[in-house]
Amino acid sequence: MKLWKEWDLKTKVVLSFSFLFALSVISSGIFYYHSSVGELKKQTLQLLDTNSTQITRTEELYIDDMEKLSLSVFYDSLVQNVLSHSNETTEAENESLNQQITSHLLNISVSWPSVQGIYLYPTDNPAATYYWAKRSPFVGNSIAEEPWYPYILTYTQSPYLLWPTMTEYTITNFQGVKVFSLIRQINQIPTGKKIGYMKLDMDVNVMKDLVSYREYGEEQDSSLFILTDQGNVIYDSQDQWTGKVMDGIHVADLTGNKASGTLTWQGKSYLYGSYRSESTHWTTLILKPMNSITSRLKEIRNTVMIIESLILVLVIVIAWFIATGITRPLRRMITNMRHVERGDFTIRALHTNNRNEIGQLGKVFNQMLDSLQDMISRVYVAELREKDARLLALQAQINPHFLFNTLSILKSLGRKGATTDVVEVTESLAHMFRYSLYDWNGTVALSEELNLIESYIKIQTYRFQDRFRYEIDVPEKLLKAQVLRLTIQPLVENAVVHGLEQRKSGGLIAIHVRANEGLLEILIADNGVGINLQTQAALNQNLADLDIHSSNTHTEHMGIALLNIQKRLHLIYGHQYGLSFLPTPGGGTTIRLALPLHFE
Repeated sequence: MKLWKEWDLKTKVVLSFSFLFALSVISSGIFYYHSSVGELKKQTLQLLDTNSTQITRTEELYIDDMEKLSLSVFYDSLVQNVLSHSNETTEAENESLNQQITSHLLNISVSWPSVQGIYLYPTDNPAATYYWAKRSPFVGNSIAEEPWYPYILTYTQSPYLLWPTMTEYTITNFQGVKVFSLIRQINQIPTGKKIGYMKLDMDVNVMKDLVSYREYGEEQDSSLFILTDQGNVIYDSQDQWTGKVMDGIHVADLTGNKASGTLTWQGKSYLYGSYRSESTHWTTLILKPMNSITSRLKEIRNTVMIIESLILVLVIVIAWFIATGITRPLRRMITNMRHVERGDFTIRALHTNNRNEIGQLGKVFNQMLDSLQDMISRVYVAELREKDARLLALQAQINPHFLFNTLSILKSLGRKGATTDVVEVTESLAHMFRYSLYDWNGTVALSEELNLIESYIKIQTYRFQDRFRYEIDVPEKLLKAQVLRLTIQPLVENAVVHGLEQRKSGGLIAIHVRANEGLLEILIADNGVGINLQTQAALNQNLADLDIHSSNTHTEHMGIALLNIQKRLHLIYGHQYGLSFLPTPGGGTTIRLALPLHFE
């Protein structure tokens, strides 16, 4: 707040305009950005939720078709016959049956290009395997070597088991084709006896066309996952996690069959939509990076910020011109006022023809100067002459006072016949008269005023002999300080005449000079009869309230010297300087003379 008060008006106007504009623009921009992000996030979550639901429905339809295909194999008479009597065939018969089964299964699956192989495993002959496959399996492949076999023995959740994606276990799978499998138990018709197992291998790439997910816009940065409850990835649209267990995402945490929201995966924030199928027990999960939601808005935000910055610069320029138009005339007015302060009353404000407030201010300023000049010519000059006349009158009063006191001493010495002493006193008196002939309105060095006191003390020594002594304590650097003529000597004279005249011995007059924060303080102390505290308070009040224009030069308890000195100090320096009495605990009187401290 203090710094704000110290700034000039133009700076305040420019900063105020700029701050208010920037605050309004930034506030509205932040509100628009966050509301837009929130709305876009809401729409994206709705879209992800809808897409995950549709994709899950498509998966279920495909798996239903695969189940129907498996049922056609299940009920096939040749399959039932071969699996029911597989333990009764010879090796040659078994080879012939295998060829028949292969041809037969090929005919069944010809309409399903995604099917990579159909495998039959008789329970009565675990070493035997009948199949049709696009790539040849390993020789001697049996049901015990299949990873799903331990699970199918106890699996009861549905008529078939969907085994997660894995690399096809064949000899000629050089390209690493990945398949997921539908496995079901085959029972004998009509006895219901378990006679074997069937496995359908389906190329996982069928999902690319089956659950193709395309986003709106140019960036295709979403990821589609089909997961089992255990986290096995059936399909990954980015083909990075297909056939693996997905780390960092727990399917159970995706609450409910249908859910959407936000999650953090691999250090990044995503929006997600998911849907779990009750028939396949697979969960479709679509992840949309959060930064892709906000990237476009950030581009718009940055563009808007650049535009707003340019507008802010324009606002600052306009505010600067407005502020300059206001402050430039005011600065000129201040310059004119400073000229007036220095005494140049001929200066005038320009551009007073403007009808705005600045022009009116210039007109009033010029009218004020005209009135001020007229007042100076009629009043101020007359006042200065009155002050000069009063100074001359004061000088006329104080000179007889000095002369009267000194002539009394000369009279006393003359009666004693001390011719040499009369000469010395006369020389001291001559020094004092020469000193007093100069302009009282001028200042002299403190050392000259102290020399005058030395002359006065020399004169008084002849009168009082050894009844008092004189001490002075003045720092050498203050000897050149400027003081008014004849302001200290009359105070010393009062101390001698009114304070020490009644003492027979042991009298003391001391002068102490000190400087205090631009103030020159001169203390004249004596150990004479003193003045009681009540009288001192009355004297101090009278000195403070003294009217320099009053013609009355007598006030109760005050002499001519004090009145004259106080009036001169007030006329020359002002009422903040002058004389005052200080309490003197040891007895006697101490008077303080305060002057402005300056050197020639």
